Amino acid sequence: MAAKLGSMRGNLSETTDRLDLLSRGVDTILSDAPEVHDLLEVHRSLESAESLLFNQGIPISNSESCAIASHATKALLNHYPETNGEGKTDAVPGLMPLSKRLAAILTEAEMKAEDIELSAGEHRRLGELFHLVERFDWAADCFQRANDLDPEDESALRSLSEIQRQSGDLEALDRTLERLLAIVPDDVGILNEQSILLDGRQDERIGRNSKRLEALGILTGISGEDQELSQIAKRARAADSGKDTPPQSPSTASGLTETAAKQLMLGEVRIALETVESAIEADANFGPAWSLKARLVAARGDNTKAAIKCIRRANALGEYTAILESEILENDSRTDAAIEVLGEHLAHSPGDAEARGRLSQLWLSKGSSESSEAILDEAPEETWDSATMHVMKGRLGIVHADKHRDETGKLDQMRVIDSLVSFDKAIEIDRESGLAWLGRARALRYQGAFDEAEVALVRARRLIPEHPSIPLEEAQLSLDTGNLEQANALSLEATTTLKNSPTVPFIRGIIAARLGRLEEAKNFFTTSLQIDPEHVRARLNRSSAALLCDDLEMALDDANHLVELHPNHELARLRRSEILMNQGDWESAESELRELLRINSNHSLGLVHLGTCMIAVGKSEQAEKPLNKAIEADPTLSEAWYQRGLLYLDFGRSEEAMSDFEDAVRTDSQHIDARLRIAALLHDGEDSEKAVAAWRKVLDVDPQNRLARRRLEECRDRMAPRSETLVPKD
Repeated sequence: MAAKLGSMRGNLSETTDRLDLLSRGVDTILSDAPEVHDLLEVHRSLESAESLLFNQGIPISNSESCAIASHATKALLNHYPETNGEGKTDAVPGLMPLSKRLAAILTEAEMKAEDIELSAGEHRRLGELFHLVERFDWAADCFQRANDLDPEDESALRSLSEIQRQSGDLEALDRTLERLLAIVPDDVGILNEQSILLDGRQDERIGRNSKRLEALGILTGISGEDQELSQIAKRARAADSGKDTPPQSPSTASGLTETAAKQLMLGEVRIALETVESAIEADANFGPAWSLKARLVAARGDNTKAAIKCIRRANALGEYTAILESEILENDSRTDAAIEVLGEHLAHSPGDAEARGRLSQLWLSKGSSESSEAILDEAPEETWDSATMHVMKGRLGIVHADKHRDETGKLDQMRVIDSLVSFDKAIEIDRESGLAWLGRARALRYQGAFDEAEVALVRARRLIPEHPSIPLEEAQLSLDTGNLEQANALSLEATTTLKNSPTVPFIRGIIAARLGRLEEAKNFFTTSLQIDPEHVRARLNRSSAALLCDDLEMALDDANHLVELHPNHELARLRRSEILMNQGDWESAESELRELLRINSNHSLGLVHLGTCMIAVGKSEQAEKPLNKAIEADPTLSEAWYQRGLLYLDFGRSEEAMSDFEDAVRTDSQHIDARLRIAALLHDGEDSEKAVAAWRKVLDVDPQNRLARRRLEECRDRMAPRSETLVPKD
């Protein structure tokens, strides 16, 4: 017995030690993480509420229940900070399960948000917590109560609208948006969202919202993919005409399809799919529902086969599906199949302008401008009443202009003009064609009409804000107008939507080069070429950057590549001649320049370089002729005047040389070499004052020029009065 008692005492002692250790561990945790202590306090508050509310042996009044629930809720909110200016905050991680527990307590107690004694702000914060733990019923109730207590609480209404949107409750969403518009009547996002909800209804608010948007300079109307969804909704409404069922009845296939279309227009794919499934359950032979389901299934991106199956069913029920099917196939990287679908459709319906324009675009995306153009050439005359056809004609004109630039280094301005005419015609037919405005912006930019291009771009962004080419075109325009900071910001925006576009790193390379970061520029151009090895301008600019970095091997490789593929590219041949000149290979450079001048006999800089090569190989007497021709071709080319001045100087014709150097400076006031030559000639003369003035002008251009500083001091010394030496007379 004594032994047994001793053993029990030992176990008790061990247990005591363990409890003491556990207690010290808890104390350590609480000291290191005081928020844990706070959460324990919340836990105790919730535990107390559970005990008081659900202990059947102690009857309590409704007011007591409300007080208990309010106390527990405030204990929870004490550890959820006030939201920031954006209406979002970070909750303590451990608060989430406690929030779920509170929701369960309130639900079990059959309470509502109005039963809890909280302020408007507290109700909003509680709603945010419930939203975070996906208790959307309680979250909506809290946001609604917050708005009842404070009708100006915009944040609560926005959170409520988000829940209603996600749940698909469009009628409730409309009411919430209307309350929001009472607070922020000029909110473009809310106005556009409500326009979607009101689409197809006889409601005076449509006119009101349109006037507000127009006053803000925003175009009204639904465009792009939303327009197609609007048409589905329209066909759904038309199916109910002449029936006894009330319009937009949620119990009918047509009403459910219309609702689903609007839910998708609001970006809620999941709830829209659930709604359209209900529509098909209501009527399995309702074509618009199958057409919409095809789009929804495709939007999930995981089952193209199922989407095509829905398309086939919709088609069998009389729905127009050619374009939709082609889009689904293209998004699944089955461009050839998409082309086949549209080709078969046009064989039976050659006058379908939208399908023809779509087919032309698909051929263009495959890189076959010839096939794309042929589709347009085969079009019946009546199809040219479509804006889509003119947009494609304009795009092809731009493609041909770009191709001409890649082959020759020059834009085909006649093609650009033709493109502009096509885009303008498209806009005349449909002023809401975002693609026409986007194309017009590019054509105007090619013409150097930057202000008009910016106006067109603003219009395009309003009509097709999500189009991936918008920020890219804006970046190009900013680059052309010299706004490098904005061009960089827009190019970074474009990276989010055009991850595999060679144009994005190309633009960033140009920006880096203009900022003098040549190695960085080379890397960007390399990235562009990795995406598209035949990107002519990227390769040309990498060659130029490499030349300036004294990487003559890369520079020459790129120039050789370009000349081999595009033998008539003037700038590529000029660049290759410059690289050869830098390598000291004057004879090869001369040969290259003569080939350039065969292509363009009046290429002014080519003529200058030819003169330089002739001087270098000892044919100075022959160099004057190309230099004279260069000046005749372009009297503003300072380098032509300078090189001829050097030639005259070599001939000993100083006055003519001085005249040419002065013309070089006249055409380019920053031409430092010409200014140095002028100053040197004057320095060797007798007029020290003119020499001083000339050396000062050199320093204006290059303040750190050591030669100019030294020569300036020499001139000043010459001009200083000398003391006469007195010699004694005998």
